[in-house]
Amino acid sequence: MTGEDAPGAGPATWWGLIVEWHFSAIALDHIRGTREEALEALRERALRYQPKHPANPTRRLVYRDGDTFLLILETFGDNYRFRFRVAELLWDSAPRPGSPG
Repeated sequence: MTGEDAPGAGPATWWGLIVEWHFSAIALDHIRGTREEALEALRERALRYQPKHPANPTRRLVYRDGDTFLLILETFGDNYRFRFRVAELLWDSAPRPGSPG
């Protein structure tokens, strides 16, 4: 990443919307904009997130702690937790949409 895509190059920064559970993490999406825009997008993702397991939770709770969201899904036998966070994308081996070359 160079020029406009470089970290700290103004408001047009790439952000990863990350969800973590157990010992895994995936980027749900990447957006370009301000940190505040990324946090709002992450908030919406945390509220709408539907994991494959558990399929039928009895209760959904979504918490916010600063820049982190926590989804707890309660079932009859167990509870499942998913942590959501925004992370600035510093480097990516694949080209981003709209990036030159």
